[in-house]
Amino acid sequence: MGIAILFLSGWTYFIPVKFSMDSEGIKKKSPFGTEVKKWSQVKSIVPDKYGVLLSPFPQPTRLAKFRGLSVQFSGNREEVLEYIRAHTAG
Repeated sequence: MGIAILFLSGWTYFIPVKFSMDSEGIKKKSPFGTEVKKWSQVKSIVPDKYGVLLSPFPQPTRLAKFRGLSVQFSGNREEVLEYIRAHTAG
């Protein structure tokens, strides 16, 4: 039971997730479904060491992790941030 809970809490590290970005927005595709966020919905971006959180709120809030979209980097941190900043007001 403990191993299952541990796996579920960090599933994004064990199961492949594919991100695609275009002029319309960003799409996160995983075995659990597809999540789409349009650039017009992104009000702020919060980069950290591992990725960036695309938040629908203009100011930092605890709800951002649940309502936003978290994008993980894979060695291309600066390219991803530059592309996101070019398409958002963040």
